Amino acid sequence: MKLIADSGSTKTSWCLLDNSLQQDHYKTIGYNPHYISSEGIIKSMQENLLQMMVAQPEEIQEVHFYGAGCSTPADVKTVYDALTTCFPNSKIIVEHDLLAAARALCGHNPGIACILGTGSNSCYYDGKNITDNVPALGFTVGDEGGGANLGRILIKSYFYREMEEKLKAAFDKRYGLTKAILLDNIYQKPLPNRYMAQYTLFYRDHRDHPLINKLLLQNFKGFLTRQVVKYENAQQLPIHYIGSIAYYFRAELEEVMNEMNLTIGKAIRNPMEGLVAFHSGKL
Repeated sequence: MKLIADSGSTKTSWCLLDNSLQQDHYKTIGYNPHYISSEGIIKSMQENLLQMMVAQPEEIQEVHFYGAGCSTPADVKTVYDALTTCFPNSKIIVEHDLLAAARALCGHNPGIACILGTGSNSCYYDGKNITDNVPALGFTVGDEGGGANLGRILIKSYFYREMEEKLKAAFDKRYGLTKAILLDNIYQKPLPNRYMAQYTLFYRDHRDHPLINKLLLQNFKGFLTRQVVKYENAQQLPIHYIGSIAYYFRAELEEVMNEMNLTIGKAIRNPMEGLVAFHSGKL
């Protein structure tokens, strides 16, 4: 049996794949090692994933974990140590979620693969390996294009009095946000990126409002300008996306791409279907 995981900062999707390619799917919280320790991952998996699984841990032969934040040896070790504790008899492979996006979107073909979820990232994939990657700088400095950044620019627009009265009233009614609440969630509570990303729901409900549309376009242009156009073949290749932001706001993303003479390819919500195909030899 193989266990495949696609872990973002907010949630992890799991697929248990048996030898007959029967699939069982599960959800847990995200296990980004920037925000959670090995001990925290172990506790969460023991209380959730291992309780849900139809198989026993010792039946799992391979665990393929693709995770946000798994970009340095220390980060990989955080996740690897937790997985070896929960699956002591398994072969454990921990990779960055960017490789999951590339494999799910491109298979064995070259392409530019991007993640637009809570955070953002991009790469050029030669069909086997990621050969170029404009670095993602995380929630505090970067993450242009992602949900956390959308939340950040929306909140700034609210506090800096850039919203007209009707839109501001809708925001007030929904969130009742004060400066004290905001600062507490940013500086005192865990996972501030996940907190900021929750405000993307306001975009979905008010996407036709001129200010909301402007912020969406601004968000995507920042991502494309700072990341995607830096790849030398960006004008020739279709740009593929994984993540809820790209999936739900494809129309606005494509509008900006057309203005920049870029071509949008796939825009899917999550990579699991492609990863299952890849690891079962179908892609």
